Order: sequence, then structure tokens, then C-alpha cells
Amino acid sequence: MMRKVIVGRVVLVALVVGSVGVLANSTTRLSAGQLGGLGHELGRSDFVNYCAACHGVSGKGDGTVAEFLTITAADLTQLRKKNAGSFPRERVYNVIDGRHEVKVHGPRDMPVWGDWFKFEAGSSVSGKGAQEEVVRGRIDALVSYIGTIQAN
Repeated sequence: MMRKVIVGRVVLVALVVGSVGVLANSTTRLSAGQLGGLGHELGRSDFVNYCAACHGVSGKGDGTVAEFLTITAADLTQLRKKNAGSFPRERVYNVIDGRHEVKVHGPRDMPVWGDWFKFEAGSSVSGKGAQEEVVRGRIDALVSYIGTIQAN
């Protein structure tokens, strides 16, 4: 069991590190104002690069590293159904961002993507406000994409 946990973490780190190069050539060079027009494509791209390893390309929790996780990855296609037909946009945003404690989420087993997106924005945008705008834009795009994969 401990071997699975170690292997899973190594695979997860490799996936995250490997995806740095992909985004270093794309979204990290965008200005904060340019994010608005990308919407769905940016959300889908970030989902594939950052979420699919655990949650699966379809979002059902069946990613390539899911078997190595200590907890089961959430089926993201069922969020609206589990919330009385209403997609919990704010909660999803806060869980993805991860920089602020979300008490109902419990222990932080998922990476803190807000910090990661801020790191990727780095010096490609000027000023702290611009970095935060890029982070918000990427998380908003990701949340919007997750909203589109909800089961009927």
C-alpha cells in the first residue's frame, strides 16, 4: 500500500512538472486582459493538463493515477446532481484555488492550483493585481469547463 502511495505521488509530480513546459509557451505569456476571450478552450486545456490525471479526461474520477491516490478522486460530472440541480460554482472555484481554507472540503489532498497558476504567471504580467487577474481568469475558465461536463 505504501509503495502505491509513493508511486502515485511520483507520477503526480511528474505530470505537474511535465505540464509546465506546455503552459510556459502558451497561457503564462498572456496578459490578464487576454484571458477573457479564451474561455472554454483554456478551461478544457487546463483540465486536461492538470485535472485529468486524477479525475479522468471525462471527469468521472478514473484518471491514470487515480488508483494510486489515498482517497478516491471525485466524479466531477455529478456536482450539479449532488447539489440539487445547481452547479456549486463558488465552492468548485474555492477548491481549485486552494489558497484559502475551505472547511467543508476537509484535508487538502488536492494540489493548490491557485499558487501554481500564480507561479506560472510569474513575471509575464506586471504587478500583483495582474497576476491575480490571470489566476482568477484561469480558475474561472476551469470552473466553467467543469460546469459543461455535468451529467444530465
